[in-house]
Amino acid sequence: MVWAFLITLNLFSPAQAEDATQRKPVGQSSDGRFLDMGNGTIVDSETQLVWMKQDCWQMEKRWVSWYSAQEFKRRMNNKKFAGYNDWRLPTPEEAHQLYDRRRRNLDKDGDKIFIDRIFPQGAGWGTWTSEEKGDQAVVVSYKDEGGQTYQNKITGQDAFLRLVRGPST
Repeated sequence: MVWAFLITLNLFSPAQAEDATQRKPVGQSSDGRFLDMGNGTIVDSETQLVWMKQDCWQMEKRWVSWYSAQEFKRRMNNKKFAGYNDWRLPTPEEAHQLYDRRRRNLDKDGDKIFIDRIFPQGAGWGTWTSEEKGDQAVVVSYKDEGGQTYQNKITGQDAFLRLVRGPST
């Protein structure tokens, strides 16, 4: 049944979906929106997006600029993280969809961030967005400021990244 759901969402081909469900989801958010697929990915059933469960801070313990975020993406695609080579930076709109004041989690410093607890504690406080450099390349924050976006951080080593795959808005 789960693999039929994943095919319906067009997240996986029938073969990929059947393979993915042999693991079966190992968990889900309290409202059922997010499914932990047990392979380092979280499926958002509302948006049809597949998110990396951990962000770059949790995986590599380092801040990233927009340029090094692009390199992190290339590394994850080259090694086919979770079996896929189409990981990308989220759009600002996609990144904002993870922010929810009703959901509480903790970042790497123990401060509150507002993303679902299906994502492990200890992540960075936000994520880089946009495949294109320029005005769309912003950092979306998951802290108290309500999904605030920050521009002009392109070269600074002062942000984080959670990659996504699936439909682009």
